[in-house]
Amino acid sequence: MRKLNTFFWVKISIALALLIGIPVAGIVEEAYMRRSFDAVDDDCVEIIAAIEDGDCNGALDLAEEMLSEWSRTREMLEFIYPNADVKELLPQMGELVGDLKAELNDDAIARAKMISTLAENSKNLLAFKWKNIL
Repeated sequence: MRKLNTFFWVKISIALALLIGIPVAGIVEEAYMRRSFDAVDDDCVEIIAAIEDGDCNGALDLAEEMLSEWSRTREMLEFIYPNADVKELLPQMGELVGDLKAELNDDAIARAKMISTLAENSKNLLAFKWKNIL
């Protein structure tokens, strides 16, 4: 009788761990994804502001920093969300750095706005929404 009682509590413990662990993992995953895409959007706004203020070197530094940060973040996001939009941001960021190095400010502003929009659309596409589930 004692072994049966112990086995029962082990099963209950495992069930509770799964019942709590799966939603917690989903919440952490959602927060990570949103924070990552919001950071890209914020960086693009800063880059556009720097270009418009005439600080092209500052904008280039910001773009290179954004590219470096996204390179690290992208691997985890591609693991969690295998999606073409996640993969598309890195080449676009590289193009933005190239535009800034070539001093093509109008092209750089347009590309930064496109990256910002792509990040926002990707976030909305990958976000947890009941309408996407139902």
